[in-house]
Amino acid sequence: MKNFLGAAAVVLASGALLLGCSSSPKTVAPAPTRYSEELAMHHFLEGSMLDQKQDYAKAILEYQDALRYKQDPAIYHAIAKDYSAIGKNEMAMQMGREAARLSPENRTYHESLAQIYLNAFELDGAITEYENVVRVDSFYTEGWLNLARLWQVKDQGKALDIYRKIIDRFGPSADAYFQMAHIYASLNKFDKAAEALKGILSVDPGSFEVKKLLGDTYLREDSVNEALKIYDELSELHPENLEVRASMAHAYLVKQDYEHAGEQFEKVLQKDTLSVENQLKFGQIFDSFIEKDSAVAPYAIKLFQKVRSSYPTDWRPYLFLGRLYNIVRDDSLALVNFQKVKELATWNADGWVGVAAVYYDKGRFDEAIGVLTEAKHIIPEEFRIHLLLGISYQRLHQTIEAAETLEKALLLNDKSVDALTALGLVYDEMKRHEDSDSMYERAIRIDSKNHLLLNNYGYSLAERGIELQRALTMSREAVRQQPLNTSYLDTYGWIFYQMGQYDEAERYVKKAIDLGSTSPVIQEHLGDIYFKLSQKDKAMEYWKKALEVDKSNTALKDKIQRGSL
Repeated sequence: MKNFLGAAAVVLASGALLLGCSSSPKTVAPAPTRYSEELAMHHFLEGSMLDQKQDYAKAILEYQDALRYKQDPAIYHAIAKDYSAIGKNEMAMQMGREAARLSPENRTYHESLAQIYLNAFELDGAITEYENVVRVDSFYTEGWLNLARLWQVKDQGKALDIYRKIIDRFGPSADAYFQMAHIYASLNKFDKAAEALKGILSVDPGSFEVKKLLGDTYLREDSVNEALKIYDELSELHPENLEVRASMAHAYLVKQDYEHAGEQFEKVLQKDTLSVENQLKFGQIFDSFIEKDSAVAPYAIKLFQKVRSSYPTDWRPYLFLGRLYNIVRDDSLALVNFQKVKELATWNADGWVGVAAVYYDKGRFDEAIGVLTEAKHIIPEEFRIHLLLGISYQRLHQTIEAAETLEKALLLNDKSVDALTALGLVYDEMKRHEDSDSMYERAIRIDSKNHLLLNNYGYSLAERGIELQRALTMSREAVRQQPLNTSYLDTYGWIFYQMGQYDEAERYVKKAIDLGSTSPVIQEHLGDIYFKLSQKDKAMEYWKKALEVDKSNTALKDKIQRGSL
């Protein structure tokens, strides 16, 4: 190869290419003579020429012929590199080790062997060879850096020690400081990451990228004011830089200073050439804060309204606005924007699902079914459409349609706990209890802490009066996660009822009603509990309340007429 061809030319001039002699465990060479050394040289040069043509297999044959006459580390090294080039890593490692054994103080041989180990994904071997590299040449900065990077994969603490040693030995190193910053950030030690970035700035004080990264690190450390100082400095130097403005907006949002956050977007919009992609990217910063702080919503809405005004035929601002209006419970405006997404991007399931979700949340299940039925013909393989359609059918107790639709949803996503739970509920309603339990058990194997799943399965078991202790354990976890969920409290209480613990049953079912539930099922449950507690007047009171809401419940009417369970 190039290095060896150059070396060969020098040695030809000096008459001493192949220095030293040692035996190979596989090749027995004759005693070296001037003639044998000339033959070794001939084959070595032939191999080098073939390397230049990237004909590595033939080059290896020439080098092997060279070894017959002279076992020299340079030849082993050349063979090792060629075996590595054709993917024969085991042979490459064997030849590379032999070269390093014959010439243990040759830095290049150790470094090449390290690369061969890396090609074979042998990290420990590569680390060992780079330790040999820096042993042979302790002033080789790149060797130290490579050693540290390898340790970074295996042991970040060890890597940090080596990076510090590099800085102590060679002075400030931007590469070392950068890797240290990366490690500290991955460990959430943002204060130390910031110090490492300052180290880079001591080497390159004008680096925009490093200053921006330092600001971002301060922001992750919750040192918002320090971050803003850096962003202010960068914005003065680069007033039109979108990333800096976005980071400033982010920092102000963290401070809950929504006015100054919005000002950053206003400054960005002054540039007429700003693309819709960049405007939307900026808007997503506001959107990402909605779940943390709903007070951001009005500012985010205002921002996306401006984008929508500038790009009225782009569906994306409508989608963001639909989601935002959904969050602030403005169903009518959410519906308008989702409808627009549906019109502008018929292929996009988000618009269809958004419209149907608004109808579903308002209890307009027939309208949700109408939208989703149309959608499934346009986007037949969209999982969310089938899932929402299935649970809409279930809410109308159209169990056959619900089961068929949810079964299709599961074909599209067989790991969906939501689909498994919904189908379990439908099968339960159809009295297909074996199938229902199968769905619930599959879902539990995927997510054993899903509160809706635990509540529904627990209630199903309680209704059948089986595995009540297990049902109680599942229901307890659901209530722990959502202690104010009235349906979950009712399930928990109803399991106690089935276990004959009526005082505990009253405690939880009564709490559900005290929290505002008007569910006829919960009202009837409390009536049943009071009957078991021999408080028949209270039992009758709650049964009648339940009947006022669910006037078609003939079983409840009979219960009231009998005055007993």
